[in-house]
Amino acid sequence: MTEPTEQEILAKMRTLLALERNYLAEERTALAEFRTGLALTVIAPAASTIIAYIFSFLRLEYALLFDAFNFTFFAALTILGLWTSFRSRSKLNRIRNKKMILKNRECEVMEKSKGVHDLLRDCMAEEGEHKTKS
Repeated sequence: MTEPTEQEILAKMRTLLALERNYLAEERTALAEFRTGLALTVIAPAASTIIAYIFSFLRLEYALLFDAFNFTFFAALTILGLWTSFRSRSKLNRIRNKKMILKNRECEVMEKSKGVHDLLRDCMAEEGEHKTKS
């Protein structure tokens, strides 16, 4: 089999770096989902307490019905927040595993050419050091 040229190696690196950029975008999205889930989990009980307090001043004849609706609605929001947080956390773990595999593959491709290695070694040195320390 013939040795790949530097142009072919650089083309592979561009493809791998584009894939890494996609993983970074997915990671950012998962972190936003995690943040949203935490916000729902934290805000829902406080909002429920405030609305129950307001209902207690209104002295409505259906106060028990409003309290039940209030509890149900905000309990559902809290559960939705927890579910969103746990789901996004598992997505983050999968994405980070894929990113580590991709970083290892980038290092393997980079090592195939001295010119490409010299060009990218400063950018990839931190990841390469992390790989050897683990």
